[in-house]
This record gives sequence, structure tokens and C-alpha cells, in this order.
Amino acid sequence: MNSRSPAPQPETPAEAAYKLDRAVLRAIHTCQPVLFDGKQHHLRAMGAQVLGGGVSSVIYLMGDATPRQPSDVTFVEQAE
Repeated sequence: MNSRSPAPQPETPAEAAYKLDRAVLRAIHTCQPVLFDGKQHHLRAMGAQVLGGGVSSVIYLMGDATPRQPSDVTFVEQAE
């Protein structure tokens, strides 16, 4: 008997957005720096609202009142 595990299902857009929102919240709570326009920043806040059948999120960088999309930042890897 050769048991094969089924191939993993591709990630849905909703699952990808949920993972990104979790990463944003983790960065806010742990003061993890992020990169935006090649410069290091910290996240100040995240807001979310229900739009149609999904959730739309915006983030704010420390010292900047401009709302941005979570996909606009890159998370900086930190050594444990």
C-alpha cells in the first residue's frame, strides 16, 4: 500500500489576505520594522472594513497619516 498525500490546494485570495493581515498585526504588536519605498518604518495602526463579500485593510506608518495597502510593505526578517 502506497499512500499518497493529496497535493495542497492553491491558496484563495481570502486566505492570502488573512495571512497578510495576521503578519501586519504581528508587526504592530512586536514593533517589527517593515520596508516601504526602500526605507525602514514601523507600523502605527491597521484598519479594516467590510466591502462587499470581503474585508479591505489599510495600514498607517509611524509619523505618516497616509493610508496604505498592506501589500505596499515588505516585512524585515529578524534573527531570533
